[in-house]
Formats: sequence, C-alpha cells, structure tokens
Amino acid sequence: MRLVYLDESARDDRFYFFGALIADAAAVRHIEESIDELGRLIATNVRAFDPHTEFHAVEMFQGKGRWEGVPVSWRIKACDVVAKILAASTARFVFRGVDLVAQRSRYARPFPAHLLALAHTLEDVHMRLGGMDEDGLGLVLADEHHSAGNARRSLRSFKLQAVPGYTTRTLECIADTLYFGPSGDSRMLQAADIATYFLNRHRTIEERDPRSARVIDKIVRNIRSVTISEYIWRP
Repeated sequence: MRLVYLDESARDDRFYFFGALIADAAAVRHIEESIDELGRLIATNVRAFDPHTEFHAVEMFQGKGRWEGVPVSWRIKACDVVAKILAASTARFVFRGVDLVAQRSRYARPFPAHLLALAHTLEDVHMRLGGMDEDGLGLVLADEHHSAGNARRSLRSFKLQAVPGYTTRTLECIADTLYFGPSGDSRMLQAADIATYFLNRHRTIEERDPRSARVIDKIVRNIRSVTISEYIWRP
C-alpha cells in the first residue's frame, strides 16, 4: 500500500489545483528525515528559527509568518533543497487542475471546482496505484480543511460511481476514506504543499524578476523529475 499526501492550491478565481504525493515507506523515511535535517541546519544558521517550523511554501517564498525573519537566501535555499529531496526520493507526484474561467464560460451551473479537481486527482492517482504494488491500494491523507466532511462524502460517492461527464471510473484503488490532519505536524504534507505551490506558480504566473524566474525554474525541474501526471482540465 502507498500513502498519498494531498494538497490543494488556488490561483485567484482562475484555477484550482490539487497535488498528490504518492509515497512508499522508503520515500516517507527519506523525506521526513531530510526535511527535519534541513530544519536543524537553518536553525543553526538563522537566529531564533525553530527547527520544527512548518515548511509552508507561501510563507517560505514570500517571507511571511514564521519565515518572516529568515533571510531571503535561506528561504530560497530551503525551497530548493526540499525540491531536491523530492527528486532524490522514490515518491511520485500527480498534479491536476481546473481552468475555472473556461468552466464558467461553458457551464451555467458548473460542478464545484474543489470537488471536480479532487475527483480528477483521485482518479489519476487510482490509475497509477495499480502498477505500483501488488495490492494496488493507496491511503489518502490531507491537510485539515473546512470541507473535510464534504470531501469524505464525495470520496464515498467517487468510489461507487464516476462523476457524470467528468470522470470515467470508480476508485477501487483508494482505500477506506480521506484522513485529515494538521500539516504543521507532517513533513510529508509539507512536501506536497511545496510541490503543489511551485507547479501552480510556474503555470499561472509570469515572473517579472529574472532572478525569481531562474529560482522557480530550478525548483520546478526537480519537482517535475518525480511528476508522473500534470494536466489542467479545460472544458
């Protein structure tokens, strides 16, 4: 069985994304231990930095929250190193999105974007799991979210029938239900957040600063080295 760490990300009212980090035991150990080690390294070099600080992509890249006092060089280094940690792991990444502008233009009553992106992502994960292990099962873990109950109910529906007009198969390879927990306590959810954020940014923002563009290109190359599916649905 694989563990599937799920993260969601929006870009204004234009796009909605989900990223799914699929990990075996070796990947979990490697990513957890490596990010913990990175946290200790930053704490050694940056005064007052707590090594247990959450690696949250928006705060890291923009210098907000607990990353506000961290020098930009260390924030960039942290994002870059996490991407390299993923690239060196046995984890695989699925990135799916919905073009909300196109969806609203096509449908008078569009299917809720959050649930549609979730359905697409879980269907894609389901398709990949069958060739990874003998049992072909994956257990999905996600960051705490206000719609957790709705997401769980939706997964039950997705496992019984496809989403009419949007997905083509039921999700027999997704085990049990969706489990939610705090990302601040999960290095794996943090890794999924970083991968999802940077693919989102790379696909939806034209960087004005060439230095920023080079940094993001480098980070994204490493993330894409473990990405097995990347697609934005446009009706």
